[in-house]
Amino acid sequence: MKNCAVVCEYNPFHSGHKYQLDTIREADPNNIVCVMSGSFTQSGLPAFCDKALRAECGVMGGADAVAELPAVYSTASAQIFAEGALKIISGIKNVSHIAMGAVSDRNDIMALADIKIAHADEFSAVLKQEMQTGKSYNAASARALVKIYGKLHPDKNISESVLFDPNSILCIEYIVAINKYAAYIEPFIIKRRGQSHTDLSECGEHISATAVRSAALRGEFGTVKNYIPFKYDAMEKHIAEHSPDLRLYKNMAVYALKRSGTDRLSRLRDCSEGLEFLLKNMSGRFDFDDYINAAVGKRYGKKRIYRFFTDLLLGIDKESVDKKFCTRLLACKNGFDFGILPSCVKTTNSELKRSAEKDKDIEKVLDIEKNAVALYNTLCGINGDYFNYSLIKI
Repeated sequence: MKNCAVVCEYNPFHSGHKYQLDTIREADPNNIVCVMSGSFTQSGLPAFCDKALRAECGVMGGADAVAELPAVYSTASAQIFAEGALKIISGIKNVSHIAMGAVSDRNDIMALADIKIAHADEFSAVLKQEMQTGKSYNAASARALVKIYGKLHPDKNISESVLFDPNSILCIEYIVAINKYAAYIEPFIIKRRGQSHTDLSECGEHISATAVRSAALRGEFGTVKNYIPFKYDAMEKHIAEHSPDLRLYKNMAVYALKRSGTDRLSRLRDCSEGLEFLLKNMSGRFDFDDYINAAVGKRYGKKRIYRFFTDLLLGIDKESVDKKFCTRLLACKNGFDFGILPSCVKTTNSELKRSAEKDKDIEKVLDIEKNAVALYNTLCGINGDYFNYSLIKI
């Protein structure tokens, strides 16, 4: 194995993540380079703790370097999330593998990904038919994949429930994105051990990040201490002093919706199928969770609505995902070779500023990143902006 990439959130870094990095290290890669979400995650919510702390844990846990996935991708659907990561990973010198954790069987994941690659036209047609019945994109996509899989493999069965597992969905999208951006990269699928992504159990070999966050929200972070291999005290302090104020976030989101017209809403990245009219027609509501509960149904999933509000607060429109961008290296080991990094990953604030000055597209995406940091710091009661950051070396 040459250089291996990992796409992650480390929200927060726990023993399961350490197991994954240990498994990759056993394959003897030259470097492990992580691409990690920053201030906001794919759920459309602020990260559990500061990106610097999470990136530092990643390097302590075995990564050689951690680069930031810009918010325009880190808060997106699985497809855009994966494509954004591959835009970075494909530029890493001598990258040969992408490691990904999966609950499902490797053969099933590869077969389902192949449907979206080799049978893309048929998949699109069946997806459209399923969505016309009122299903959400995720439900329609799962049904389309199961139908085509059954047609291609009549002697085999695959559970539709597999396609509602976030890890399986991301694995499929990573493989599709690999085919699009860097077909020479091989998927390195690592079987997930311990609890599933959404399991709230706080026992066993490894627990989920969801369970860790749940314990913290209940004020019982100490109950999961054994699953936090690094920086537990720093995380505990962050929770006590700078945990993101979700109530404030929700109030800001409702305010932003009320002051925006449907034209503005329709241009947002995650707005389609009349979502702007649905939400504006609820203008008599004042509670964020009321909006969410009223909007969620067959056509719109909860995370979809959360991401819509994040788009609104950060200013992410449909054109943002196609623009050239640059990002920063968050953390690395001492002696790490910067020469393997893609040109879009910068190691200093001055490099980031110069890139933005030279290219309007880079400037626009960087402005979204500035918005993300400003909002996150406001929610956490932290001073500073996007450029109040220095590369962490361990």
